[in-house]
Amino acid sequence: MQEKKSDRRISRTRRMLKDALLSLILEKGYDAVTVEDITERANLGRTTFYLHYKDKEDLLLESIETIANELVEHISQSNLLPVATDSGPQPSERYMPAIQLVFRHAGENAVLYRIILRGEGAVLASERIRSIINATASQIMQARMRENPPDVQPLIPLEVLSNYFAASLLGLVTWWLESNMPYPPVQMADIFRRLFFDGIQGATRSKN
Repeated sequence: MQEKKSDRRISRTRRMLKDALLSLILEKGYDAVTVEDITERANLGRTTFYLHYKDKEDLLLESIETIANELVEHISQSNLLPVATDSGPQPSERYMPAIQLVFRHAGENAVLYRIILRGEGAVLASERIRSIINATASQIMQARMRENPPDVQPLIPLEVLSNYFAASLLGLVTWWLESNMPYPPVQMADIFRRLFFDGIQGATRSKN
């Protein structure tokens, strides 16, 4: 019982330090935040901070790694790329679960995603989320290419398409978060699908 209480206390302390760091980064930027700022915001002592982390970068890295691992787990457990069937949905609609997952996960971890996508803090840590999105984009593009007839080859290299997909998705996620998420994740996923797979022309229509 005592061990469980200790574990809960450790988790609570780490959560308080993490929340303090993230809120301070959004207020004043990562470089301007000090350990003293963090402990004051969390109402904890510097000794307590150093019992758990060696510096503010260590704290931020742990925060980012936690949600990165969570995103990887969600992707691995979900059937994001179902096999095409004649009676199934249209090709681009089959990728909606993967796109929705990114928007939903970003919304659930909005503060940390804002920090990551702004490029605040450790560059290597920020690249963790970007690499996961890139890998998912590559899976989607590969699956999309397999739907083409054997004699139809892409005019643009797959790696270029995948990176364009990922950059476009991350750009829209960034706008969505910075705009305080004006539309739900499902709607944003559909907007992205229409823009990417149908193009601007396919996403607009004449008033006539």
